[in-house]
Amino acid sequence: MNAIPVETPHAAARRILGHFLAEGYLPTGLHEYRDAQGNQVFWRARCKHPDGRKEIRPFRWNGTRYVPGEPPAPPEGKVLYQLPELLAANVEAIVYVAEGEACADALTALDLLATTSGSSSSAGGTDWTPLRGRRVRLWPDNDASGRKYAVDVAERLRALGCAVECIDVDTLGLPEKGDCVDWLAARPDADAVAVNALPLAETAHAGGSVQHFAPAPLPDPLPAVPVFNPALLPDCIRTWCTDAADSLQVPLDFTAVPAMVGLAAALGGRHLAVRLRRHGHWYERPILWGCVIGRPSSGKSPALSPARRLLESVTGPESDEYERARKMHEGKAILADARKAQAKEEARKAIKKGMPIDPEALGESARFDDEAPTEPRLVVNDATVEKLGELLNENPRGLIQFRDELAGWLASLDREGREQDRAFWLECWNGTGPYTSDRIGRGTIRIEACAVSILGGMQPGKLAEYVRGAVRGGFSDDGLMQRFQLAVYPDLPASWRYTDRPLDREAEDRARAAFNRLRALNPADVEAATADACDVPFLRLSDDAQGLFVEWQTDLMQRLRAGDEPPFMESHLAKYPALAGRLALVLHLADNGTGAVSADAMLKAFGWCEHLERHARRVYAPATDNGLTAAHLLLRKRDSLPDGFTARDVYRKCWAGLDDPDTVAEALAALADHHHVIELAQMTRGRPSVAYRWAA
Repeated sequence: MNAIPVETPHAAARRILGHFLAEGYLPTGLHEYRDAQGNQVFWRARCKHPDGRKEIRPFRWNGTRYVPGEPPAPPEGKVLYQLPELLAANVEAIVYVAEGEACADALTALDLLATTSGSSSSAGGTDWTPLRGRRVRLWPDNDASGRKYAVDVAERLRALGCAVECIDVDTLGLPEKGDCVDWLAARPDADAVAVNALPLAETAHAGGSVQHFAPAPLPDPLPAVPVFNPALLPDCIRTWCTDAADSLQVPLDFTAVPAMVGLAAALGGRHLAVRLRRHGHWYERPILWGCVIGRPSSGKSPALSPARRLLESVTGPESDEYERARKMHEGKAILADARKAQAKEEARKAIKKGMPIDPEALGESARFDDEAPTEPRLVVNDATVEKLGELLNENPRGLIQFRDELAGWLASLDREGREQDRAFWLECWNGTGPYTSDRIGRGTIRIEACAVSILGGMQPGKLAEYVRGAVRGGFSDDGLMQRFQLAVYPDLPASWRYTDRPLDREAEDRARAAFNRLRALNPADVEAATADACDVPFLRLSDDAQGLFVEWQTDLMQRLRAGDEPPFMESHLAKYPALAGRLALVLHLADNGTGAVSADAMLKAFGWCEHLERHARRVYAPATDNGLTAAHLLLRKRDSLPDGFTARDVYRKCWAGLDDPDTVAEALAALADHHHVIELAQMTRGRPSVAYRWAA
């Protein structure tokens, strides 16, 4: 025997919606579904956030208490909303079918007969037989999903012999996604007569279905980004960057970012710092993480090559010195081996003759303790954390990791068991404290300071996949992505022209000279100071630069404290003061600056930050665009998906940017909203499913 409910349905709704109400949602409706005899079947509770987000949660009485979820639907389908009223009404009356209980309630308040199956995706799982042979008028929402709902309902009602009509929502002046509640709210004096007089759409086809709408262009999901201003580059590399970009027919961003990261790497993340406070201990080291983003064949890989070539050449003098030292060490080792052999021979003869031997003197004559010289390294491509630690100890000035495709490296860090690797890379961006790695095979490796710049490329699809992880949680949500502050995702040039000309040799020579000069830079020659609080020499900001920095940082932090930015963007922008300092140091030294970092270098750094912020918003767009980026990707796969495909068919193919069920669902919703796919409700033994076919 069922217990008598102690908890009221309204109290149950507040309990079941409690998580959302705690986040600021407000309850907007509680709707009871009853069977033909008027018995309660289930409830649907709705709430809405002030920012427009909506949540719906069904719940039912299980005989003991109210629990979330609808009861299992009978074979014929779940009950219609307001079913007892439908059955009791005059069979000649028009029955309005709307999308959602709020719309049905609004029409019922005008003494009209109205019902709904609950949502745009539930038409196929509902028992429509109570409307058999009746006159039905559909009022779809003013969006693609509303029209598809009308299609699905009309097909089922016509099969039951219903006379089906559809209100022409295109003539009602409704906003996108507007419904009958919106129409009535704008017309408080409207009554049943006014509703019954609304124009009807010409929806009758020979095939007996509701008209499908022509696909509308998908909006561009990417925020606009500015064209890169070459004046932001140091004089020594400006012509070199613009010449290379023109030769490759790529955006200037594609050569400017590698050049700046390359200059920072040539200087070294542990060679010189900049002090950003006049009195406080805030020091930033020139460690930059850069990424150029573009489609395959966009030219990003060739655009990375010029900076890489110069980086690999700057260690030439050091390599020459290493080669001389290596040969000297080999020679000394050969001599030591010879002395050791000679000492053994002398000892053998002495023993044979019975002569006394001085072991200490004998050992000293063959002693050789010189350590082998370490090979200078600047560029690494694919090294484990343990090996990278060894290389950093041998090259304490710092390294740069170059990866033509960064997505694979980032994905490798997301695997379980690689958490310590991620922690290591987070330290590499700071370039400050020591890091200890304990491994069974290699034992304990202590790295005095991790300092690694990063440079590479990425494709948009793989970027979208990774950014969603960085924004929505998981291994990626630890700030690693936010450290790629020189990430650029520019528009490709609108036109392309064939180029086959010599590169500007003088410009490349000036750039090479700048790289070499930074590599050979002696901190004392640029009037660097030292302090106990900083483990490397540093430059201060000039008075003008300090004033500009304080004003700029104050404006930025006030903007962030206003709370208008999403958390991931706030985290990204909060690192811009450090970025501005690092860029200003590189810009100052690249143009032969000495002494305090100049105001001109600081202003250029601010220009970089402004440019990079626009690109950051584009980089993070896939996580906040309601599926538009994924919809574009899916639309390009149209020929690979036959009619009748499901969301599962899509994400099981593991296409880049489309291998997550939630992402695919958002993509399909966006495609449906813009009439590119048509939803087909399917009845199965379990819950109703949805298939899709492509619109013509």
